[in-house]
Amino acid sequence: MLQVLEEGRYLPVGSLRLFGSDRSAGTTLPFRGEPLCIERADAPGAFDGLDVVLMSAGSGPSGDLAPRAAAAGALVVDNSSAWRAHPQVPLVVPEVNAEALGEVPLGIVANPNCSTIQLVVALAPLLELGPVRTVTVATYQAISGAGARALAAFEAQRRAVSRGEEPDAGDLGAVLVDDVLQHWRYDGTHQEEERKILRESRRILGRSDLRLLVTTARVPVARVHSEAVTVHYECAVDLGAAGKALRDASGLVLHETVPPTLTPRQVAGRDEVFVSRLRYGTDERPDTLSLWVMADNLRKGAATNAVQIAARQFGHVDDRPRDSLSPAAP
Repeated sequence: MLQVLEEGRYLPVGSLRLFGSDRSAGTTLPFRGEPLCIERADAPGAFDGLDVVLMSAGSGPSGDLAPRAAAAGALVVDNSSAWRAHPQVPLVVPEVNAEALGEVPLGIVANPNCSTIQLVVALAPLLELGPVRTVTVATYQAISGAGARALAAFEAQRRAVSRGEEPDAGDLGAVLVDDVLQHWRYDGTHQEEERKILRESRRILGRSDLRLLVTTARVPVARVHSEAVTVHYECAVDLGAAGKALRDASGLVLHETVPPTLTPRQVAGRDEVFVSRLRYGTDERPDTLSLWVMADNLRKGAATNAVQIAARQFGHVDDRPRDSLSPAAP
């Protein structure tokens, strides 16, 4: 979030204050070349005088701190799961449902799950092509989506393997070197992540009856989530019209090289959602579209989307031209 704010692409920042728990209070982080001291978020009057509070404190602390910040007059954009299902809290991806920001009764806006964000940006224009029977999604999620400690654990695992030692699961919860993980936060039938994508996508897209079949997996990639998406329509759709819809979509880049060459390494650090391999299904039926969707889970999947929400609420919209090669920062 600090990096996105410092780049200044979306939201002009006059002054900035940092808040954290008692563990980090008193330490500093750099912003615009100057050290900023971290204050205690639970201190009396901590949020007084602020216009916007960008919060990524986890669902427990956010449940307590977000109402306090809103009561002090700030717009709160919360990155945790604490408020995503609350009926009075908008769940927003600005390119898809910015109109939901018209009413923010509690002063809190929820930032969706990272996998949901990139999915709905790609899916929204395709849903306009015709009635949809089913959408099937398989995710290939980066380790950084589990947090900094999980990423550090993976790096330790990789070093252990290179030394010929048996790696330890550590904060990642499993050994992921040369492997794929499908059982984090498992309820016996589905993963919590799968249910999040279903619930949140329906709400953001305004389609409570959308049939969405989701399978999620964690892969040994540090950064950038990938998704294989197939949209099954009730009638034939035009592939050219689908390509145009994606090219015209805000915040999205359609990568059209054949054969496809775009990789997570190239997408890392970017703010757009990237779509490649747009095609009819493998049986070539014109009622089925398949595509590959990638986005940086730390930027568009989290920090950038939160900053964009705040920017939209204060009348700032990034409308600069997009292309598939330019860097995210100006």
